[in-house]
Amino acid sequence: MEKPRSGQPKKYTERQKVEIIAQACTKPPAGRKRWVLTLLAEEMREKEGFETINRETIRLILKKAKQDLG
Repeated sequence: MEKPRSGQPKKYTERQKVEIIAQACTKPPAGRKRWVLTLLAEEMREKEGFETINRETIRLILKKAKQDLG
């Protein structure tokens, strides 16, 4: 069994990460060709539980998801 590691605890649950990925896969807002990190962060901040999310956090979540797909 692993010992607890130092550092900041995870801020977002797996379910929240899935919600971010799902949002990124939806059609972008009217007048936009695609999602960009800043726009995605603004959209997510309007949802409960994501009030403090920033573009870098979203970038890392999406990057990790892409790596997990192979």
